[in-house]
Amino acid sequence: MKNFFKVFGNVLKAYNLEEKVLSVIFILLFVFFGIKACLYLISPGSLLMADVDTYTEAVISARPVLINPLYTDFSQANRDISTLVFSGLLKYDPKLKAFVDDLASLKISDDRKEYTFTLKDSVMWHDGQPLTADDVIFTYGLIQSEEFQNPLLKANFEGVKIEKIDEKTIKMSLTKPNSFFVSSLNVGILPQHILKDTPTTDLLISQFNLSPVGTGPYKVNAQLETTSDGTQRVLLVRNENYYSVKPKINQIRFDFYPDENVLLKEKSAVNIVSKVTGALRDLANDQRFQKLSYSLPQYTGIFFNTESAKLKNPKVRVALVKLVDKDQLIAQLQDKIRVDTPLMELNQKDWIFKPDEKEANGALFDAGYKFKKNDQGELIAGETYRRDKDGNEYELTLAARKFEDGSEQASEAEKTVEYLVEAWKKGGVKIAVNWMDEGQFAEAVNTKQYDMILAGQSMGYNLDTYPFWHSSQAKDGGLNLSKFKSFAADAQIEKIRSTFDKDEKADRQKRLAQTLADEVPVLVLYRPNYLFLTDNKVQNISMENWSFESDRFINVADWCIGKECNN
Repeated sequence: MKNFFKVFGNVLKAYNLEEKVLSVIFILLFVFFGIKACLYLISPGSLLMADVDTYTEAVISARPVLINPLYTDFSQANRDISTLVFSGLLKYDPKLKAFVDDLASLKISDDRKEYTFTLKDSVMWHDGQPLTADDVIFTYGLIQSEEFQNPLLKANFEGVKIEKIDEKTIKMSLTKPNSFFVSSLNVGILPQHILKDTPTTDLLISQFNLSPVGTGPYKVNAQLETTSDGTQRVLLVRNENYYSVKPKINQIRFDFYPDENVLLKEKSAVNIVSKVTGALRDLANDQRFQKLSYSLPQYTGIFFNTESAKLKNPKVRVALVKLVDKDQLIAQLQDKIRVDTPLMELNQKDWIFKPDEKEANGALFDAGYKFKKNDQGELIAGETYRRDKDGNEYELTLAARKFEDGSEQASEAEKTVEYLVEAWKKGGVKIAVNWMDEGQFAEAVNTKQYDMILAGQSMGYNLDTYPFWHSSQAKDGGLNLSKFKSFAADAQIEKIRSTFDKDEKADRQKRLAQTLADEVPVLVLYRPNYLFLTDNKVQNISMENWSFESDRFINVADWCIGKECNN
């Protein structure tokens, strides 16, 4: 090495001043690009840290990513990308907690049953084609199709008549007023000229979902790609022809990691992690990141099949709830908040269902489930479970989703089920747990062939209880997982939908909550509390009134990096 520098020094002495300067510049450039090449080999995304026009978001997504606004309910990754690539007739404004005009202006009739939309002028698809009313009709036609595979979105447009008035005008007609209807109108519009020949049944597997064309503030720069470790990457670039306020940030890179460990290997390349769970909590100790917490209107619970012969008696359902101490359960889990009513807009503290083992035992006895005793009225040794009138052990089946071994979802589900099995065993109730893979679980949700099911529900923007608790949704494919049917509940749900008066709506929500508390179709357990991590490269992120993680992008036009923040 000494000989190298000696020879190099002698060579430099032989150069004139201009040659010396050029040599030094060349050496510095060689070292600079050499370092960048090494960084790229270690972590391809790390170079983005130096790019003031680009930032990188990391998202965990075990499922293949789809970029299609009709399937945003399937995963956070789908919703995140679709929010930026597509636009809806309306959009949610977190500051106002209301829906405002986006692709179109809206006029609602006095009887609240007709919604007339007038499209904005000069809205262009990313490929340069103009947006027309035909695109809107096409999109909602897909949603209303019998073959459409998203039951939650489809339910929002049941019975809605959608018609084209002219090239810029669309009218939607409802059979009765629905105060929650506007919250369904932010679904992204799809391009008819690209997808018109794609059958509804094939839309879920269309190549369009990898390289889509939308009207949103960002467009996909290249087809979604998958690396050897299962990471999916997509680069979004600013849509220079965007019809509204254009974002300041030129590019957004999304890295969708199959699990936490793969993400942790590339943490140096990440600027934002919007949802921190599992092993990612280690990132919260990284001084590079600022920690922010948030929760969403969603919950996990045990849904009782009220049509099951073993659960028809509400006293049994009351007993099952009374045997569970939610605070003990939550103490065994991470980042969970207790929930006591599925009506998320109500004050949870007003609906606390306190555990009481004595009351639970009394309710089970009154329902006809008793411990076997001898002629002297003493409990027979070895008798653990209650029996029905025919002498059979009282046993209930519990359906639960089996997640990937070692994942936080698997740990959470296993701990929850283990706690519940033991809690109910103390009351003499035997539980047979049926762990199901994703496909089996989806089929169980569809057919509702279980006594109980451990499941989660996300209320989204409108907190509308119709899809989850109205008797019409107890059918196969519906989301009334308890098969709960109540004239009293239906009446309140329909009144809540039809009233636009806030005070009346609040009063009827309390009445509905009371009906659910009395009939006990569900044991609501908890909702998650999430962490949002940012290295502060991106400024002006608002975390106000989120219903989904993707709501962070609603004010993306205000986001900025570096010098842009001073403009």
